[in-house]
Amino acid sequence: MKMMLKCREATALVLQGEDRRLSVTERLALRFHLLICKACTRFVGQVGLMRSAMGPWRAYRDQGQEP
Repeated sequence: MKMMLKCREATALVLQGEDRRLSVTERLALRFHLLICKACTRFVGQVGLMRSAMGPWRAYRDQGQEP
C-alpha cells in the first residue's frame, strides 16, 4: 500500500476500519493522510458520531429480540 492516499482511498479505509482491524501499513497511511486533510478528518468525526448515535438503537433492537 502506498503511503500517500487519495481522499477516496482514505474514506474507504475509515469505513473498512469499522468492520475489521486495519493493518499497520493501512493505519499509518491513513494517519498520515489525516494530518494533511481536514475534510477526511471531519469525515472520521462524522463516522464516529454515527456510530455513537446508532448505539442506543442497537440496544433497543437487541432488547426486542429477547423472549
